[in-house]
Amino acid sequence: MENIFYAVLALSSAGKPVNKENIRKVLNAAGTPVNEPGLEAMAAFVEAIETSQRERAKERALDPRVINFLASELTRRKAQTAQLEDALRKLVECVPPVPTQTVSEGRSTDTAPVIETLMAEVEAKPVPREEAAEVAIPDEKLAPSAGKGRYIYGIAATSESISLGQIGIESGEVYTLPYKDICAIVHNCPTEPYKSDDETVKEWVRTHQKVLDEAKERLGTIIPLGFDTILQPKDDVTDPGQVVRDWLKEDYERLRTMIDRVKGKDEYGIQISYEPKQLSELIARQSEEVRKIKEEMSSKSPGLAYMYKHKLEKAIGSEMERLADKYFKDFYRGIKQYTEESIVEKNKKLAKDKMMLMNLSCLVAREKVEGLGNELERINNVEGFSVHFSGPWPPYSFVAKPTVLAEEVQDG
Repeated sequence: MENIFYAVLALSSAGKPVNKENIRKVLNAAGTPVNEPGLEAMAAFVEAIETSQRERAKERALDPRVINFLASELTRRKAQTAQLEDALRKLVECVPPVPTQTVSEGRSTDTAPVIETLMAEVEAKPVPREEAAEVAIPDEKLAPSAGKGRYIYGIAATSESISLGQIGIESGEVYTLPYKDICAIVHNCPTEPYKSDDETVKEWVRTHQKVLDEAKERLGTIIPLGFDTILQPKDDVTDPGQVVRDWLKEDYERLRTMIDRVKGKDEYGIQISYEPKQLSELIARQSEEVRKIKEEMSSKSPGLAYMYKHKLEKAIGSEMERLADKYFKDFYRGIKQYTEESIVEKNKKLAKDKMMLMNLSCLVAREKVEGLGNELERINNVEGFSVHFSGPWPPYSFVAKPTVLAEEVQDG
């Protein structure tokens, strides 16, 4: 809220109308993100004061009590916002004490030209992308996410400096810190990793994923980072936001390459399983060797039949391994034609009546998803087999973890 207080003070000192549009222009000129909930609250507060004043037929730009309150609040918090500070210094140097006499629209005749010049510069010369990327975004002081750490959700392919709202872990405000044409998606946090009971951690992980989904919807291509990746300064003097920008600068070329690699693609999980009992019945019907063993066993004594039973089980097991290998190659070949890249993951243990044949992470171009779905439907119709298909996900499996100095990052 500090940057909004500064903007209100600047507008009020010059007699400019204090409204959302003018506050936003001053903030954009300073290259600071706009806290939309805070802006709405401040606009409503100012409107209520002005309505009260009009009812008393005393038109003024803003009640001095509001200015005193904002000034004392800023002094207490010791907030620093470089470009707004510069604008206020200009006002102090160029503007004499605010006179008691006002003109018809409630603005001081002495202060109006100064702020109008500033506003004209804002409208005529927007802050360039490169300059905006170098402006430090002040801490938002939003409990419980305030702190010297920066929780990194991921990297986006955009130079926008925006707020995504209070959608982060523990309702932290998520915003972007840009460098050139990429940005980090972050929220302010303590430097310690997030730790709690299992259910709370699971909820945090779900929130982490929801933030990435929202960021992808609004910002496009995303490089996701794992849960509990926290970047922090080495001392109490360095600005945490600048630490993030320095990291983006250091690792820019590799991040840019990864973004190009996954652009227009999503990750999908594919798991193919089979039922051993059903596959054994299929083998018994189709295998000539198994059929002969069963015929021989039917004519033997109980003792010999017991030995043939082990022989039958061994033959079925051997044939099942052969078929599993055959199906694996056939299924993989069909899937691969629709994927850009694929990783064979370790098989997971399933219920007793099922075994996993294949566990894949696949990077799939969006225009090929429909074809992949058709191929998986074909596999799912093969007797004895079933397919589990999940996604789209951010491409966690296909982006290397960005280079960060070990003493600067904590990854849970």
